[in-house]
Amino acid sequence: MKDQINKGLVCYDISKTFTNHKALIDVDLSVEEGDILTILGPSGCGKTTLLRIIAGLELPDKGRIFLDSTEITRLPASKREINTVFQSYALFPHLDVYSNVSFGLQARKTPKDKIEKKVKDILSLIQMEGLEKRFPNQLSGGQKQRVALARALVNEPRLLLLDEPLSALDAHLRSQVQQELRALQQKLGTTFVLVTHDHNETKRLSNRLVVMNEGEIIQSGPTADVFARPANKFVAEFLGATNFMDASKMSDTVFDTPYGPMDVKNKPKWDKGKMFVWPEKIEIHNDSAPAGNNWFVGFVKDQVFNGEGLDLMLVKDRENDLPIEPLLVRVNTRLDVQSGQRLAVYIPPEHLVPLENPIIH
Repeated sequence: MKDQINKGLVCYDISKTFTNHKALIDVDLSVEEGDILTILGPSGCGKTTLLRIIAGLELPDKGRIFLDSTEITRLPASKREINTVFQSYALFPHLDVYSNVSFGLQARKTPKDKIEKKVKDILSLIQMEGLEKRFPNQLSGGQKQRVALARALVNEPRLLLLDEPLSALDAHLRSQVQQELRALQQKLGTTFVLVTHDHNETKRLSNRLVVMNEGEIIQSGPTADVFARPANKFVAEFLGATNFMDASKMSDTVFDTPYGPMDVKNKPKWDKGKMFVWPEKIEIHNDSAPAGNNWFVGFVKDQVFNGEGLDLMLVKDRENDLPIEPLLVRVNTRLDVQSGQRLAVYIPPEHLVPLENPIIH
């Protein structure tokens, strides 16, 4: 696997056990130069352990790590061209912004004039000019995060690791820093590996995604592809999917579901399994539902304003008493709908996503 890319990070067959807990099991990971890769998974799945091993803060029980085709498995953390930004920022409270940012350069005995230029340039890039003499206790959460990023990036690492770096920020500030972080990475071209449990942050920041659970990589690939075609129900649910339905094959492209017959563009490899549809992909109409596949009549059970539009819970109008889960429908405008209102519902065939492994429930 180490030969697959010449520039970037490759982890091959990484395993790590703490006492009787297998934190990582035969993990293979590759990150090409310039990528933003997110490692996503529940607490305790091994993502932070993997990050610490890449950083050199832990040693794997087995496996090898390569950076730009050079093996770094046993290299001390101080010798790796890798920097880490932690959730806690880890700023030195007794040092001002300038001294925090320049700390690594001073430790490397960089000439003073080069330090001044590098610090000035990076502070300008993160929009912190004029705050060089402030101490961490005089900064906001967002400013502290920028300083932590500046301190990591001023050393021009080949790889930047970010361990839940935005989780301490409030929702508005978090969204703002996400945009700034993405823009900063695009300007610098530095390879980022981000650990998070926030799937919305993943969509906003990364171009590649790894989903982990219980020490193993469950699925990896381009972020859009993983969201479009989760490998199984665990991945789909962790990415925020809802609207799961049982499906049985009726013909080559038509499947029977609790919501009626559905044409499916992305044909599954099974005759009986599960599929789902993202809430924002479902269409609703005030007109009556026409005869045909993918249409049914639903009643509005509940509605909630989500900050941008409406989340509707729709219950299918059915002829029998078999229980059917309500569908979550997300619309980006304020509609004049009432609880109990009857609506025509359409699920486009191209947005029905079959789960590749129907065995996992």
